[in-house]
Amino acid sequence: MRGVPVVSTTIPGSLLDADGAAELLNVPASWVLAEARADRIPHVRLGRYVRFDADDLREWAQERRRGPNVTPRARRGSP
Repeated sequence: MRGVPVVSTTIPGSLLDADGAAELLNVPASWVLAEARADRIPHVRLGRYVRFDADDLREWAQERRRGPNVTPRARRGSP
């Protein structure tokens, strides 16, 4: 992995590769790619390349929080 945090060095709206997305989510890059392949994680296909939007990943992870201290968040498009 890289020695420099990927998220802090990216400009808003930029796309992350699998290594950057994995670092953001604290999971292996192989897991990120497998989830994208199965269409279970937000991603963008650019030909043979797969990229990830950091804001989309943060929102996706937030929606999956579970436990007694988690308050439900309004989904996109909800009033």
